[in-house]
Amino acid sequence: MTVAAAHKSWLPSPLGLVGQVTSNSSSNSDAPLNALLLSTILSTLYILLGNFRALLTFNGLGEYSFFFLTAFGALVLRWREPELERPYRPWLAIPGIFVIVSGFVVVRGAIFAPVQAGILVGVWVLGSGFWFIRGRNEVSYSMFIYIQLIFMAACGKLEA
Repeated sequence: MTVAAAHKSWLPSPLGLVGQVTSNSSSNSDAPLNALLLSTILSTLYILLGNFRALLTFNGLGEYSFFFLTAFGALVLRWREPELERPYRPWLAIPGIFVIVSGFVVVRGAIFAPVQAGILVGVWVLGSGFWFIRGRNEVSYSMFIYIQLIFMAACGKLEA
């Protein structure tokens, strides 16, 4: 994601280099070295200076809320457009059970970690605001990413 963001000029261009650290260096590697280095440094700093439990809770709430929305959207699409061609069509109970389980995980997480849930809702509201302000076809993700990073950093300072 860091490389893709750097290619779209949302992050500094050196983070988009693949197989090299600077534009003058060369290597046989096809790994995004600068992006991996940034990820390692940020993760290390967060683990050493932040609250790992708060990070894990915030990340889990965010991921499972999107899992819930994705599976729920698949169910709605199956109901609204049953004739739509799909490369894979699971038995209807599979996404239904997943919607129930992921919804339970999100609700339970929000009850036991209301601060992280509130921060997540705030990030969603800010993201939706940018989406409506910039227009649905011209979403500016760079500002949203920076705000999300700020909220994640703030979340690390809070007690779970």
